[in-house]
Amino acid sequence: MSIARLWGSLRSYATKPELRKLRNIGIIAHIDAGKTTTTERMLYYSGKISRIGNVDQGDTITDFLPQEKSRGITIQSAAVSFNWQKDHQINLIDTPGHADFTFEVIRSVKVLDGCVTILDAVAGVEAQTEKVWKQSQRSPKICFINKMDRVGAGFSRTVKELIAKMNTRVALINIPLFVQEPQDQVPRFAGVIDLVNMKVIEWDPEDCDKINVTDATTAGAEIQEQLLRGRESLIETLGEYDENLIEFFLEEANGDYLKVPPELLNGSIRKATLAKFVTPVLCGASFRNIGVQPLLDAIVNYLPSPLEASLPETNHPTLPVKLDPKLGALMNNNKNLCVLLAFKVITDPIRGIMVFVRVYSGTLHAGNTAFNSNTGKKFKIGKLVIPHANVYEEVSTLYPGQIGILVGTTVAENVSTGDTIVTHSLKKDGLRSLDSKRELTVKINPIAIPPPVFSVCVEPRTLGNKKSMEDALGTLTREDPSLHVSFDEETGQTLLSGMGELHLEIAKYKLVNELNADVEIGKVMVSYKETIDGKTPEETISSDAGYQLTVSILPLPLHEDTLDVVARSIHETWYPLGIDNNYLIMENHRKYTTEELWPFQISFQAVINALISSSIVALQKGGKIARYPLHSCAVKVKGDWTLPPDIENPAEVLKLSRKLILTAISNIPQDQFSVLEPVMDLDISVPQKDMGSVIQDLTGSRNANILSIDDESGIDNNDQNIEFQKIAQEQFLPPDPTVKLANLGSEGSSMKFIKAQVPLRDMVSYTNRFRSLTQGRGSFHMNYSGMDKVNKDRLSSILNE
Repeated sequence: MSIARLWGSLRSYATKPELRKLRNIGIIAHIDAGKTTTTERMLYYSGKISRIGNVDQGDTITDFLPQEKSRGITIQSAAVSFNWQKDHQINLIDTPGHADFTFEVIRSVKVLDGCVTILDAVAGVEAQTEKVWKQSQRSPKICFINKMDRVGAGFSRTVKELIAKMNTRVALINIPLFVQEPQDQVPRFAGVIDLVNMKVIEWDPEDCDKINVTDATTAGAEIQEQLLRGRESLIETLGEYDENLIEFFLEEANGDYLKVPPELLNGSIRKATLAKFVTPVLCGASFRNIGVQPLLDAIVNYLPSPLEASLPETNHPTLPVKLDPKLGALMNNNKNLCVLLAFKVITDPIRGIMVFVRVYSGTLHAGNTAFNSNTGKKFKIGKLVIPHANVYEEVSTLYPGQIGILVGTTVAENVSTGDTIVTHSLKKDGLRSLDSKRELTVKINPIAIPPPVFSVCVEPRTLGNKKSMEDALGTLTREDPSLHVSFDEETGQTLLSGMGELHLEIAKYKLVNELNADVEIGKVMVSYKETIDGKTPEETISSDAGYQLTVSILPLPLHEDTLDVVARSIHETWYPLGIDNNYLIMENHRKYTTEELWPFQISFQAVINALISSSIVALQKGGKIARYPLHSCAVKVKGDWTLPPDIENPAEVLKLSRKLILTAISNIPQDQFSVLEPVMDLDISVPQKDMGSVIQDLTGSRNANILSIDDESGIDNNDQNIEFQKIAQEQFLPPDPTVKLANLGSEGSSMKFIKAQVPLRDMVSYTNRFRSLTQGRGSFHMNYSGMDKVNKDRLSSILNE
C-alpha cells in the first residue's frame, strides 16, 4: 500500500465505537468551494472506496441523485462513515452550498458536533460561507482553504478575511508550499509546510498516492524562516488561552519556538478549538489530491467527540443532562433511557421510508418499542442501518453518538423530521418503567424551518389524478419540510412553496419524474402573506353538550427574532404553528392545574394537538384583502374552557375550535388587515467602476434600501470587528501576492461591497440584468430577511398580478 493510503490505514472496524474516538462532523461552505470533491478524497484515503470520483463526471459517492449528477451540485445532504488513524470513526455529512437548500444545512448541523468549513482560495470568504458559519455557531470548526492550485489563489488574503469577517482567531496548522519548476512560468502549489510537526509534505503531481515528507528544520532558508515565524505566531496565539503552554515554552523550551513538542501543541490547539477560542486552518487542493490527509488528521486531533460536544437542549430546562463516558448525554440520570432525534426523512425505492436519527443517550436496539414524544404515539423499531451515501449496512444496534437510519412501515407511519424518540435501552417493551412525566415527554428542541418565499400552482391533469398528486406532495413535504403545501378552498388551487426558484425546480423534477405525479405546474410566484393590526375582540362558543371555548386573534412582531422581547406571561404556554411566525397561546387552566385533576377521557395533549391543527388550518385560509395566509398572528385560548366529561374523540374539538377561530377572523374589520411581502438581504460584490450603474438599478428599478457600501473587506466597523481587523493585520501569514493586489488595486478594478434590503418581487430574474451591468465581473447573494408590510402604491400592482 502506498504512503498516502497507509497514512490512515491499520484500522479496526469496531462494531461499537468508543465515544471519545467518534467524530460527527459536517462539511459546510459556499457553493462550488469543493465540499463534495474533498469528501470524495477523504473516502479514498481512508480506504472506504478504491477509486476517486469527480463532480464533473457525476460519479462521486455523496452526489448520487440524478439532478446532482447532471447539475454538478449537492442538493441533499449525504451521510458517510469511515475510519481514520487506526480506530477513530468519522461520521461525515456532506451538505449543499446553494442558498435554496439551506434547510439541509440547518438540520445537519443540528445533530453534528463539529464542522469543516471549506473556503475557495480564489474567492475568499463568500456570502453563503458567512451564513452557514452562523448556522453552525454552536459547533467548533476547522477551516480548509481549498483550490490553492488555481490562478489567483490567496492563502493569506483568505485567512485575513476569515479572521475579520468571522471574528475568530486562527491557528495555522500548515501553510502552502510552492516550488518553481524550470518549465513553469509561475510557482506551482506542491504541498504544505506543517508548522505543528515541522515537516515539509510534498505530493507527487503525477501520482496522488505518492507523498514526500522531509524535515522542515533542515530545508532551505525561506522555509525555515516561515516555520519559525509560523510557530512563533501559533504559540503566542495559543498562549492567550493556555497558560500551561507558555509555562512550558519559557521553562522547558527556554524560549525556543522549535522545541515545543507537537504533542503539546496538538493538545493546546484542541483545547482552544473546543472552547471556540481559535479556528485551526489548513490548506490544499482537493482536486489535485493535495492536503486531504492532514485535514483528516486535524478532524481527529481538534474536533470534539460526543463527550466534548454541546449538550442537547430539551423542553425540560430542569431535566438533568450530563456526559457519561459510555452512554453519551445521560438524561435524568437514567442509564436505561435512550433518546434520539429524527433529523431527516427520505424515500428509498427499495427500502421505502427511511428516517435518519442521531442517538444522544443510551443504546437503540432493533425490535424495541419506542415512543414519539412529539405525537404521543408508540411504535415498533424495525430494521437499523448505517448509511454510506446511498448504500446501507444493516446493524442490530445503534450506540450513543452514532448517526443511523430507522427503516420499516411502523417508523414511516409514526416519525417525522424533528421528532424526539424515546425508548428503553435494555427491555424491548420497557416504556412502562420510564418516568411518564419527564422521560416520556422529553423533546430535543425542534429543528428551525425557514419560511418559503416562492410558490407554484400544482394541479392534477385529471380529477382522477388528484389523490396521487396529494400523496406525492405529502411524500415531498415529508422528505423536505422547508417545502410547504397549501390549499385554497375558494379557488381550488394547490400551492407548493419553497426557498427559491432552484428549490422549486428540483421539487418539480422529483414530483414528476420520481414520484410519477401526473400534474401540471404553473409559473413561479412570490409568496405573499397577510397580517392583522391591533387587538381584536374575543369570540366565545358554548353549548348544552358541555363545550365552552373563548379565543382571540392577536398580532405579533413580524420578525421572529424580536419575539423574545414580547411580554410572555408565566401563566401562558406558547405553541409554534409552523413556518409563518404564528402561535397558539394557551392560558393556564384555572381548574386543571395538575394532571391528577384532569377529568376527561381524552388526553390533554390530544386537546392541544387538535387546537394546534385547527389554528393552522384557520390561519392558512387567509385574510380579507387577497386571501393570503396569515402571518405573525397568535390564536389565544382563555383558561376557562370546558369540554363534555365523556368526550373521547379529538375530532370533535378540532371541528368546534376550527369553526370558532374562523369566526374570530371573519369578524375582524378588513381595514385591520395588511399585506406582507418577503424582503431579502442582498450582498453584492462589484468593481468600483460598475458600482454606480448597479446602485442606480437597485434604487430605481428594484426599490432597494442601500444599507452600506464598503471597500474590499466588506466589514462593518463595530468595536468587535475593529478588534479582529487588528488581529488580522498582526497575524503572521506567508507572502501572498493577492494581498498586495487587493490593497493596491486601481480605482476602477478595486471591489466594492454593497449591502441592501430589497423586496423579493423585484429581484426575480435579476441574474441576467446584474451580469449585463457588471459584464460578469460581479457577484451577488440573497438571503431571506423577513416579511414587511406593503405600501398602498405597491399593493395595487401586487393585487393586479
